[in-house]
Amino acid sequence: MSTALRRRLPETALAAWYVLAVIFLFAPILAALVYSFNTGVVNKQTATWTGFTLDWFPAAWNDRSLRRAVGQSFIVAFWTALVSVGVGGALGYAMVRHPARGVRRLLAGVTYVLLIVPESVIGVSLLLFYAVTRIPLSTATLVAGITPLTIAVVALIIRARVLTLDRRVEEAAADLGSSRWQTLRLVILPQVAPALAAGAVMAYTFAFDNLVVSAFLTTPRVNTLPVYLYGSLQYGPSPAVYAAASVVFVFTLLMLGIAGLIYRSSRRSPRAGLR
Repeated sequence: MSTALRRRLPETALAAWYVLAVIFLFAPILAALVYSFNTGVVNKQTATWTGFTLDWFPAAWNDRSLRRAVGQSFIVAFWTALVSVGVGGALGYAMVRHPARGVRRLLAGVTYVLLIVPESVIGVSLLLFYAVTRIPLSTATLVAGITPLTIAVVALIIRARVLTLDRRVEEAAADLGSSRWQTLRLVILPQVAPALAAGAVMAYTFAFDNLVVSAFLTTPRVNTLPVYLYGSLQYGPSPAVYAAASVVFVFTLLMLGIAGLIYRSSRRSPRAGLR
């Protein structure tokens, strides 16, 4: 074995392992996309390809329960994104600019804890809390259960953006007579706005696709799309379920792509935005 081949062998093996991992992760998603166009047998999905059809997409839309679940998911995702941007934006800014070093460390620790704690633990804890306090499950309680994770995500995005800000621009604004709040509103906020938008899109996507916490906090009246799809699969999946899952997958990719583009623009030099 030549020396060049020995050097390339680890890289080739790593690339092959990466390809296998990607295939393992995305093969089920690809199968769902393919079978959303399968005719099936008597409104049931089968492993055998019985023919190509587009009828399951309008069938999914005409399903009133499915449509209600989609609407509920949009409502929950909207309020989750709104709360996450407000709280997460302030948290991310304070993680960098708070004058006390101990407070910055504490806020960073709280943020990472929100990311580390399993969603199943959050769901069970909140369900027990609501049961003990006799708070009825509703859209508000579901939003409260999903927001801890999305707040942490938004906070880390904002923190990364604030770290790149040029303090000399803020000092120049202060020298020109700008107050602290004017500097925050007229100088800092415009530079952080793309990161806020990216965080909002990420929070919206995470909330729309959330299953673990939602499975504990949903009710027959407040039911989200992921929980509806999961429940439908337990009793023999209809091809309409695959069609709905395909639409959600494409929607998620679009939202993540938009978030990536917005965040990429937010990493430009602050001076570029002031020209």
